[in-house]
Amino acid sequence: MPKRYIVLGMLAVVLLALSGCKPPAKEAGPQPVAVEVAKVARGDIQVTSTLTGRVEAETEVPVPAKLSARVVAVRVRVGGKVEAGQVLVELDKKDVAEQVRQAEANLKVAEASLPPASGESAAAAGARVALESAQADLKRIESLKEQGLASEQAWEQAKARAAGAAAQYQAVLDQERAAQARYEQAQAALELARSQLENATVTAPIAGVVASLPVEVGQTVGPGALVATIVNMERVKIEVNVPEKDVVHLKEGQAAEVRIASLKGKEFTGKLTSLAPAADAKTRSFLGEVTLENPGYVLKPGMFAEVRLATETRRGVVVVPQDAVILEGDKQVVYVVSDDKAHRREVKLGLGNDEVVEVLSGVKEGEDLVVTGQDYLEDGVPVTVEGRGEGK
Repeated sequence: MPKRYIVLGMLAVVLLALSGCKPPAKEAGPQPVAVEVAKVARGDIQVTSTLTGRVEAETEVPVPAKLSARVVAVRVRVGGKVEAGQVLVELDKKDVAEQVRQAEANLKVAEASLPPASGESAAAAGARVALESAQADLKRIESLKEQGLASEQAWEQAKARAAGAAAQYQAVLDQERAAQARYEQAQAALELARSQLENATVTAPIAGVVASLPVEVGQTVGPGALVATIVNMERVKIEVNVPEKDVVHLKEGQAAEVRIASLKGKEFTGKLTSLAPAADAKTRSFLGEVTLENPGYVLKPGMFAEVRLATETRRGVVVVPQDAVILEGDKQVVYVVSDDKAHRREVKLGLGNDEVVEVLSGVKEGEDLVVTGQDYLEDGVPVTVEGRGEGK
């Protein structure tokens, strides 16, 4: 065998022997888990009830026609703003104008038959004087009759003259009262005719926006027919159905947050202005009404609205993020960090919402709570804190 092969073989044996004598390497320990923590702190927590509804005008006033006539002009348009008293629609005035003229003529005739405004008329005065004379004559004859100086026939005749004079006087008074009544009736007829003439011009009862205008020129409308609808858009309302579980926590006058999706999620603040005292028999919910200001009329009737009402609030309590809590069966667990290790804590929770939850026991204010990475932890696992956030 060549000498160089013998040398190589001996070298290999030596290397194997040396490697067998080397001590084994130590096993590596568990690697630290990267986490983010936040200080456990006190804060306020609020639970809200989220409800939905549609925007409506707070005030909606239908405007009816008050007489039968043909539409001769429409002065506004749907969606236009109007002031109180502004002309909306004009009706044909010919017939009612003629009624006014006739009523004025009738009033003049009735006025001519009126007795004097003060004192008595000549007819009434003459009838009264005749009555007083007849009554005096009757009294005189009655006295003579008692003395045997006047006959029964003379007394009967005097009594008849007195009764006739009284009837005549009463007739004059009745005629004058009738004349006064006719005058008052003529006055009322004229006022009605003038009112109808005014009704031929249909005006807005309130300031607002024209929501509907279901008439056109040439159309004949009757009393009670809808001519227009005016809505006051300075304030709007949203009706919501409040569940039974929430209604006991709400009260009229409390603030309401309103979100309008069609306005890119813009939020408004309103108030819960009414809450039904009894539930609807079918839905078992309670009707509530939220009202809010509408500057610039940006809120339109029919818009879909999301309304949030606070049902319960607690202040100055220990709160942690909902995401920091882990469910382990029927237990609720969080992890806190101390001495670079994670420590498992069972917690008792109180009031909670979608973001945070109240902790009644299990952690203390000021502890470092794991808020990111907690799903990869076990009790005692080493950790590396890579970030600190806010606890709520």
